[in-house]
Amino acid sequence: AGRKTSAVITDMDQPLGCAVGNAVEVKEAISVLSGETQGDLLELCLTLGSCMLVSAGFAKDDDEARAELMETIRSGKALQKLAELVEAQGGDVDYINDTSLFKKDKCVRDILSPCDGYIFSADTGKIGEAAVILGAGREKKDDKIDMAAGIVLRKKTGERVNKGDALATLYTSCEA
Repeated sequence: AGRKTSAVITDMDQPLGCAVGNAVEVKEAISVLSGETQGDLLELCLTLGSCMLVSAGFAKDDDEARAELMETIRSGKALQKLAELVEAQGGDVDYINDTSLFKKDKCVRDILSPCDGYIFSADTGKIGEAAVILGAGREKKDDKIDMAAGIVLRKKTGERVNKGDALATLYTSCEA
């Protein structure tokens, strides 16, 4: 159709970040935009952002685009833009500046490694199903969503673990 396009192929064999669920994902996004988080999710953001900047003609190549994006994060402008977007939609920007304001579920449990070794793989379907069971999603249209429910992965594919290390932390309001 005569349009410039870009494609990014991501590994869907594990979540792109470490958070699965509403509030935990927003907190992770805030952490990336504030420069606190490194790793897979930051890399994905830089890759997608670079594609957009180059395609729109705001950067000549990926290196220039990445440098601009990192400067935007370092300067605080990225987090400031998120706050502007939240405010424009009637949201409370205090949550952007202080993530401790997010509701906390009363039931928090770590899933511990039963042995030493390495994380060989992650079943993203089962992780998603677990998040729904915790309340982060719906099985039926009329199910209520617990915005604080979710999962934070503490280890990802390829990482070394010792017996007793937390593999993930589960958040839910329901002990069952």
